[in-house]
Amino acid sequence: MATKHGQLPHLRPSELTLLDYAADDSRDIVTLSDQEALILQLAHQIQEQRLEKALLESEPEPDAESPSNDEIEEQLATAERELLEARATYTVRRRAAQTVLMTDPILKAVHLKATIPPERALLHLVNRRDVLALAHEKLASAHDQVLKQLSDSEVENLRINQENQELVQRLLELTKQDETWREKLKDAKILSQLEALETEFKSSKAKWDTIKNIASAMVVGSGLNWADDEQLQALVVDESDD
Repeated sequence: MATKHGQLPHLRPSELTLLDYAADDSRDIVTLSDQEALILQLAHQIQEQRLEKALLESEPEPDAESPSNDEIEEQLATAERELLEARATYTVRRRAAQTVLMTDPILKAVHLKATIPPERALLHLVNRRDVLALAHEKLASAHDQVLKQLSDSEVENLRINQENQELVQRLLELTKQDETWREKLKDAKILSQLEALETEFKSSKAKWDTIKNIASAMVVGSGLNWADDEQLQALVVDESDD
């Protein structure tokens, strides 16, 4: 577990503790007797048969006459609606029945009134369920925070790159105002380096424009509320022509 924690430096100690609690536990495995396993299997088969019955009952009766295309489309729409209604009704009934069947054993386990081993085993599983739900909530919140920090870092990185580009451009503009200094340069090596720098600046500016456009499209397509974030808004609606 320590190795895993070393790979998760962004998590707080409380979140790492929740991660430990959420780790696999051999006590989560409940051993069922052959009779209990058979009961669960038969209950599953009954549910499948009830679903098949509900679907069959929702099928329309065949028409003796050949229907027209409009009638076929209408029948298909009706059959689809009835199928969805039948499936929804069956799902609601099944979940209601499962809830009723689960409530009593869970209450007995929580209030320490369980009388049989499966009911007593539920107490640990109920506690594990609550811990896992809490861990999921906290880790999901941490995940959202990391995504927000990543987004902020990307925006800040783009801002710094833009500042660097502006500084280089300002330097070149200052040197363009007075070209006499270029005529005074006699060192071919320095002139070559200067030309290489200007070429590199033009290439970097082109790359920056491409990266800025891609980043702007990513922000718009990410679903983030960029309109309420000044940095993101400046990135998306930036129409400057450097």
